[in-house]
Amino acid sequence: MNDYRPDQQFLGLAFKIEDLSLKIMACKMNIFLSALLLILLSFLIHLIIWKIRLPKYQTKTLILIFFGTFFISIFLFELFIPANYQSSQYVPQNFFDYVHIFLFFTSIMFAYLITYSAIEVDSPSLVITELIFDAGPGGLSKDALFTRLSDEVLVIPRINDLLRDNMIVSKGGKLNLTRKGKWFVMIFIFYRFLLNAKRGG
Repeated sequence: MNDYRPDQQFLGLAFKIEDLSLKIMACKMNIFLSALLLILLSFLIHLIIWKIRLPKYQTKTLILIFFGTFFISIFLFELFIPANYQSSQYVPQNFFDYVHIFLFFTSIMFAYLITYSAIEVDSPSLVITELIFDAGPGGLSKDALFTRLSDEVLVIPRINDLLRDNMIVSKGGKLNLTRKGKWFVMIFIFYRFLLNAKRGG
């Protein structure tokens, strides 16, 4: 007659839980590392292209670089990586791993695009803080600040960007929204309506 040993059962259960925890941690690690490597590779390609020549449509080019790097890298990985290496717990194992990597990768990409928009064309807040910083310990008077914040600095570059991106057109000395521009504005109007947010910074 076998002795009933609850402690052995609990010990076996503990080992199973520990093994499952290690597998989950390894899965999360391969998703994180894979996405991080793809982001770094995309960023490297972005820097190289920007050093060679600044693209006319910078945001669109960035999106193409990031998504192009992601899908081409995944394709080459599946095509050329040996099968014995693909079975490693530190690389993506199935479709759902790739979905998780894509979501993480895309989140970082859009976060970078939002940050880059402030670099591409100086935001008013960035311009103001730079002017105050350049003024040094003596500070910057409001009159001097308003003098420096001209239309050439804040308004005209943004109008040129909207014209370049086909958001607006200039006809007879007047600016009008294109169909693309109208859709763009309607999205933000609807989003403000959902949040019950008023206009303003």
